[in-house]
Amino acid sequence: MAKGKDEKGRFTIGHLWSIGNNGGRPAKYETPEALHQAIGQYLEWEEKTSKGKYTLEGAALFLGFASIQSMYDYEKRDAKFSYIINRYRLFLTHYHAQRLTWAGSYQGSAFWLKNFGGYKEEQTVNQNQKIVAKYGDNDVPTSRETGGDTPSDQ
Repeated sequence: MAKGKDEKGRFTIGHLWSIGNNGGRPAKYETPEALHQAIGQYLEWEEKTSKGKYTLEGAALFLGFASIQSMYDYEKRDAKFSYIINRYRLFLTHYHAQRLTWAGSYQGSAFWLKNFGGYKEEQTVNQNQKIVAKYGDNDVPTSRETGGDTPSDQ
């Protein structure tokens, strides 16, 4: 029998390839409160070092994650972790919405809000027009005005 396998040929518990082995490193933040405190420390640190240029990437680096996705994976752990991360994203959305009114920072904040803050740039054009076709001395309404009935349909 191969090393690390049971009598049926399956990998034993604790083996790298066994079913149920979650792998990866242990969670960095065991409680939502610890994550909340660390995000608060990041905000204080950014305020001192770069005058409040808060980013998702900066928070992920400060919190010790290898990617933003690793930070988002905490949302899936528990509703309390999800709440804290969503509050931080809401803070960033509020921060960038405020920056729209500050001089010289419109493009960056508009980009962030459109891509991460849930905002959309759209235009609505009202093209409600009345079209009347002139045939000789009679006005003939188009199919738009009659709901599809034109003189040739009658």
